[in-house]
Amino acid sequence: MIDPQNDVLDEKGSLSFWQVWKHAAENRSVENIRRIIPACRKANIPVIWAKQYRLEKGRDVFPGTWDGDSLTLIRTLLPDGFMENTWETEIHRDLAAYVDEKDIVIGKHGSSMFEGTALEKYLRNLGARVLIVTGFLTDFCIEGTVRSACDRGYLAVTVSDGCATQNEDLHRDALQRMRRLIGPVIDTDGILELVGKSSVNPLPSVQRGFTVEEIGKKMAEGLSLNDIVDWKRYLKKETSALLVIDPQNDNLHEKGSFSFTGSWKAAKESGAVERLRELVSACREARVPVFWIRQNRLTGGKDIFPGTFDRQVMDVVQQAVPGAFLSGSWDTDFFEDIKPLIGDDEMVIEKAAWSAFESTPLERYLNHLGVTGIIVCGFLTDFCVEATVRNASDRGYFSIIVSDACAAATEKDHGLALARFDRLIGPVVDAKSIIGFLMK
Repeated sequence: MIDPQNDVLDEKGSLSFWQVWKHAAENRSVENIRRIIPACRKANIPVIWAKQYRLEKGRDVFPGTWDGDSLTLIRTLLPDGFMENTWETEIHRDLAAYVDEKDIVIGKHGSSMFEGTALEKYLRNLGARVLIVTGFLTDFCIEGTVRSACDRGYLAVTVSDGCATQNEDLHRDALQRMRRLIGPVIDTDGILELVGKSSVNPLPSVQRGFTVEEIGKKMAEGLSLNDIVDWKRYLKKETSALLVIDPQNDNLHEKGSFSFTGSWKAAKESGAVERLRELVSACREARVPVFWIRQNRLTGGKDIFPGTFDRQVMDVVQQAVPGAFLSGSWDTDFFEDIKPLIGDDEMVIEKAAWSAFESTPLERYLNHLGVTGIIVCGFLTDFCVEATVRNASDRGYFSIIVSDACAAATEKDHGLALARFDRLIGPVVDAKSIIGFLMK
């Protein structure tokens, strides 16, 4: 439910000259939203509201930027335009009564409800894959949100008569753009029919409790909070995926460019590659999708730009290890013991950063599959594995690190990284336990 606020929906709102309030009355979008919300609640479909505002006292208005100067111009004409904690950005009276105390209300600063907010983390925790989108304005914040949802792998359904903008022509054109390639457009009656046939398992209504004595006893034994929280309660095979991070020659072959770090030796002595092989086999048998991640940079250094810190780092790396990370080289190819494990129908993700999430389509693919939990293994524990797991946790994935299917340059580095995970990021579990869980 996007931006149902006074500035656009009230005749006295600061943006009333756009006449969104008039179009909303003509197409009965507010009335239709009031029909949709109770139907969603009845089907246990969560309702999330968005409000468009900027911080009080112009704290996020930066002079000399396009954004800052644009807002300064707007506020010259409209002193309270988009201002936090004003009547303008409150939810309009015709919809305010429909906000339940358990609903999530998100403040956003851009047109898309996804950008710069925790929306995606909430959706992942809710297990949501389909979004029903209503609100204002059809060709701005509605379209921006639906486009973002599509790019992230969600199915976003726009309610044609549950949105409004400045006039019917702009409204119709926006719906046509979305209908063409972005997502379905359905009217309120169609949505109510679909929702009436649907049912979502309600979320637990009572938080799990812990006693001070229980926690104190566990912590006194030198264990982490993750030892108290049973990971089997949260990992679900049908919504999980395995990420195998950087099992390539530079890390794992004794002649790899980073062999001097000792990572290949640590992986060999710990049996990490063998545990990884067993884990992949178990995931396939349990129908858990496997993603293979590979670290490389473009040939010829085309993605290493002069004057950047990245260039300085890569120059140092290339001086020490000529050819390191270069795409298409033997160095960045998968390790010989790993290659036979990669299925023809399995996804290989190429990354230029430490994390498998940054600037890659990984999250989009996981969303398409409805993945909410990830099992992570690979190399190196304290670099790319750690970066990936940290990013996954921040995005709302339940993340498990397979302790003996990872390796670092030294056992100390490996152990310290696992301790960091186990403290606050995600459970650290051995391969045998994970495989046993998957085979049930």
